Parts: sequence; structure tokens; C-alpha cells
Amino acid sequence: MASESSFIAAVQAIFESAGSSDERVLVGIGDDAAVISQPKGKVTLATDIAVEGVHFNRKWSSLFEIGAKITAANLADIYAMGGTPEYLLVAAALPEGFTVAEIQELARGIVDEADKVGARVVGGDLTASEVLVVSIAVYGSVKDPVLRSGAQVGDLVIISDLPGKAAAAWELLKNGINDERTLPHRRPIVDYSAARDFSLAGVSAMCDVSDGLTSELLHISRASGVGIEIRTDEAIDFDGGEDHIFVATISPHLPFPRQAIEIGKVVLGKGVRINGELALHKGFTHFPE
Repeated sequence: MASESSFIAAVQAIFESAGSSDERVLVGIGDDAAVISQPKGKVTLATDIAVEGVHFNRKWSSLFEIGAKITAANLADIYAMGGTPEYLLVAAALPEGFTVAEIQELARGIVDEADKVGARVVGGDLTASEVLVVSIAVYGSVKDPVLRSGAQVGDLVIISDLPGKAAAAWELLKNGINDERTLPHRRPIVDYSAARDFSLAGVSAMCDVSDGLTSELLHISRASGVGIEIRTDEAIDFDGGEDHIFVATISPHLPFPRQAIEIGKVVLGKGVRINGELALHKGFTHFPE
């Protein structure tokens, strides 16, 4: 089977060709979200899909938690672009026997997370499926998009929090333990204000850490055409995902934003080195090589 990057590259050419005459699309496939120019500003769009048995497990996660978790993943993408989420479209494929009470619980989880940032659900779709599938599209506004491609040589690399909580929770769940320690996997608590502080501070590039810190650093390295050197004595999990913290690059001449933890710098070259060792992609991918 082809790799995830091969799949993306294959469809990217088709999608971009189909919309090549639309000058309103300022940023398409390749960043955390798209950016579209409007007469009174710019719109940023993102979408995510979650499949039962792949992204969540109803044996240990409530439908409320599942709804909140999927919503958080979408909202984090908008904040990673320096945007503000405003509206959501929710589509769900429901398995046989799914009840009204169950879909209400799922919806309450979605609304609970959206309410944290003042966003609202404005529509969606329902269909039938063998397993529960939820897809959310979010629409937001953005003045100055923060892209993965903005990192400059000499910038510092910062994160909004230490990653690894969700991965640690996942290990407990796999071993049959489900208590308050597993909440970071079942429903990550995303500090959206940290992303806002990063963008207001003038970070040059930013990513939502969803597939592992190494993976997101590689995204920034490739998009910006730079190397990244990470040196840290902290016990950082570079390959665990779903924490939805934020990693960014910032000029050393700018004041550090609140909560920023410095972990490295941007250098000439390519790729990511962690404490001198070349980092390979070890984060989560649906389509491994």
C-alpha cells in the first residue's frame, strides 16, 4: 500500500487543479487548515473524520467524550493557523441500533467543546454505517494566517506544554486501566488561549501537535525548507500524539509568549535532529510505508 504522503500528494494535484481558477484560495492543502480570502477578511477551514475502532473506542470512552475530542481536534487546527473558529458542520454515520439518547449525548459533547471558544454548529448530515463515524468541518476567521512554511533560520522552537499525556493514557487503556489518568486520551484538554498567545506574539510558523511532536517538526522543516535542532534535558515524548499542544517557531528578538517552553532552534539545512540524532517520522500515520 502507498504511504500517507503519497496518497496526499496524489489527490492534492487533482484538488488544486480543480480549483486553480479560484483566486480566493490563499492556502490550500498542506497546512493545518485552508485560508480563503473574503471581501471583509479571510476565512480558514478545516475538517477531520473519526472512525470507531480507529480513532476512538466506545468500550472506554463515552459518547460525550468522543464528541468533545473530535471537536477539539478541529478547533485546534484553526487556532494553529492563528484563526478563530466560528461555525461547525457535523456529519455522522450511525451504526444499527444507535438511539436518540446516544446521538444526543454525542451532540452534547460537541457543543460543550465548541462553547469553550464561542463556536456553533450550523448544519450537517446523517447516514447509516456499520460503525460510528463522525466528521466535523469548521469555519473560522483569520487576519494573518500562521503557516508551517514561515520558519526562518535563527528562530527558536517553542511548545505550549510538554507532550506525552495522551500517549501515557493510551498505554493505561491498552492494559485495562481506565480511571482519571486516562482522561488525556479520552478527552484532551486543549489550551486554545496558548495558541492565541503564540499567534499574537508573532510566531513565524505553528502546528497543532496531533500525530506526535517529531511529525509536526518535520512538517515545519519541509514546508519552510530549513533544519531544526532540538536539544532538551526534559523527558519529552516526541512521538506520542493527540495532546493537541502547539509547536511554533519565533524570532529570538520577540518576547516569549505565555507558557512557551524553548526546546530548540531553526538552522540551515533540512530535517530534524533531536539531541544530535537525525529524527525519523515515528508519529501516528494511517498509511505507514
